[in-house]
Amino acid sequence: MLRNNLAAFNSEGSAYVKEFPGLKILAAVLAPLFFSACAVDRPPTGGPPDNAPLSVTYSNPSPGAINVSPQTIRIGFSHNVGRDDVSKSIFFAPLVDDYDVSIHGKEAFIRLYSPLKQNRTYTLTLREHLKSLYGSHRLGKSWALAFATGPVIDQGSIEGRVWSSRMAPAQGITVMAYAVSPSENISFSARPDYITQTDSSGNFRFDNLAFCSYRIVAIADKNGNLQFDRGKESFAVTSSTMVRPGLTRLELRLAPDDPATWSLRSCRTINNSEIEITFSNPFPVKNLNLSALRIENSDTGATLPLFGFFSPSRSSEDSTIRLLTAPMAEKASYRLRFMPDVHGSRPSELTFYGNSRKEHYPELSVRIVPANVTDKVIAETIHPDSGSSIELHCNLPVAYASVKPAVSLTLSGKGRESPVPFTISQIDSRTFAIVAAEGFLHGRDYRVQVRPGLLRGLAGSPSKAALEESRFSTAGEEEYGEISGTGTARTAALIVEARRSGTERFRRTVVRPASDGKFSFSFLDLPAGEYTITGFIPSSSGIVSSMTEWNSGSVTPFVPSDPFTAMTVTIRPGWSTENVRLDLPATRQPTVK
Repeated sequence: MLRNNLAAFNSEGSAYVKEFPGLKILAAVLAPLFFSACAVDRPPTGGPPDNAPLSVTYSNPSPGAINVSPQTIRIGFSHNVGRDDVSKSIFFAPLVDDYDVSIHGKEAFIRLYSPLKQNRTYTLTLREHLKSLYGSHRLGKSWALAFATGPVIDQGSIEGRVWSSRMAPAQGITVMAYAVSPSENISFSARPDYITQTDSSGNFRFDNLAFCSYRIVAIADKNGNLQFDRGKESFAVTSSTMVRPGLTRLELRLAPDDPATWSLRSCRTINNSEIEITFSNPFPVKNLNLSALRIENSDTGATLPLFGFFSPSRSSEDSTIRLLTAPMAEKASYRLRFMPDVHGSRPSELTFYGNSRKEHYPELSVRIVPANVTDKVIAETIHPDSGSSIELHCNLPVAYASVKPAVSLTLSGKGRESPVPFTISQIDSRTFAIVAAEGFLHGRDYRVQVRPGLLRGLAGSPSKAALEESRFSTAGEEEYGEISGTGTARTAALIVEARRSGTERFRRTVVRPASDGKFSFSFLDLPAGEYTITGFIPSSSGIVSSMTEWNSGSVTPFVPSDPFTAMTVTIRPGWSTENVRLDLPATRQPTVK
């Protein structure tokens, strides 16, 4: 019946149009307009793309306003925003929780249902994760609106910088300030009194603070709950118990990732002898110990042997790892268990089913880095975390024990070659660092040879190549630079560290200041690049050495970190970077023997 009615309608409609030909013209004109109106909303074509970040264009009340007690706060944005996004981004200090948010295009209206307290400074903060309505524009850094209900607005401020555990600027870190009296023991599960966030340079600033003492904590607030979630988020605390407004160089450093918090996140089978697993956090690949992993057949309890592991991207630090196993039983259920050998760690488990797909691996092949006939090699930059070294890349996993017998390293000079003592450092089962015992000397000629046939592959067919070699020359002293500087620290000893950006590798020296606290330091033979120079006063008892680690403190219970200061400098080839200044706040006195 419906089909017949539609047919009749089409027939009648066609006849009707034939009787009035003008409708055809009208339909032709209106059709494009109709379909364009029904199209998906998208920006007009033509012109440059709008790459400007989301920004606040105005507010009412205006920043710094006094004697105002608004019932509605209006905020204008450069782009359309969504109600839920704005609501989740808002933070009031002091606490205001009885309000509602409505959005009209690029304007947000925050309706307050309870009157504000008299003679108080209020701060409304929008957090940096706020995005435009369609997510293409981000606020980028937190924005704050401060106003006072009385004639005076609080003017206290604290500014500083947050560094990552590797001493790089930490962006997007939430910094929280808790008002506290000297005898008060605060709970960090409570709401902070003020918040701000770090910018792309790791800098942060609190404005319009009340003049009292504060405890400062920085966290990588992944879930946005303004609480430190132990084992899931990085943290940083100050080197003193409390701070007061007026500080302009408050420095915090995120604690290193705790290996006890590493856990399995996902796994998938690639074929019947290869599994890809993902961990909760990236970590140095060379630190993975296969003995911490165990795979069992859920039905029989039999252990599935593990032969090797590697990073698919050949990264030094990764959260995704491939495991090479004995052949899995088709459709069998397996249990993967990870138990790091670290105090306080908890096991994590995943289950998966065997994969029947058999992989046809290629022939084993080898590549040496640097390549043959390479000049001016800076061995410290090939694999910075291994120091002065060169690399051996295999296309397939090989047994670690078979690598060193297959490698030889010689130094050329005066028409002859001399063997060079070396060690092999495994990064993963496909990547190995060849480390000269005394480092690779400047301006010298080396030859490394690899006999692939001696490598015991864990998959694929053996290599038919008889020999792979690389002859290369190292860079001369003119390709390196140095750093020298001075500072002050009221302590018996401190540690000064030079770390090349983006690496775990660092150089350290123990410095003992004079009776007036003054000290000097220097680092020679540094590859060109950007470095972070750090000085810290260790709190550990006993002998202070270059192996002494910086103490990050803790959030609960609150324990201050070791005092430190840091700055970035650029090293240029053949240049000495001088006048680097490190002045440390001395709040710790390590025991020195």
